[in-house]
Amino acid sequence: MSKTVASGADAFVEPRKETRPDFKELKSIEKERREILLRAELPFWRILMFWSGTCLKEIATDSLVWTTLIIYVGIRIYANIVDYVPDSVELLQKTNVGILGGFLSFFLVLFVNQTNGRFLEMYGFSKACSGRIQDVAGL
Repeated sequence: MSKTVASGADAFVEPRKETRPDFKELKSIEKERREILLRAELPFWRILMFWSGTCLKEIATDSLVWTTLIIYVGIRIYANIVDYVPDSVELLQKTNVGILGGFLSFFLVLFVNQTNGRFLEMYGFSKACSGRIQDVAGL
């Protein structure tokens, strides 16, 4: 009897197990998807108030968001308590923060325009696919 020894790279790779959801899981997923679909007809302010199916849950439970907010609130409280201007703030007054802000605004506008262009292109592709499907269905 000969044993087969796996190579170094294959030794650490676990076999991929495909697990398919059972019927109950599929029903619950489909029920949730249909509820989200029905929400699309609601007014905008009501859509924003839902917890599931939105990014609100992810934002509210993200530790980075809360850490940043706590640091900001701490700095603001410290700035209101202290009566003198720290040396670090006086150094910042001599820098050209306005120029950096201009560059940041320029790059943000450029990025948003490119993102919007890609979105519109992909939207056009999806509408074209929809049209082709309608054409095939109409045959």
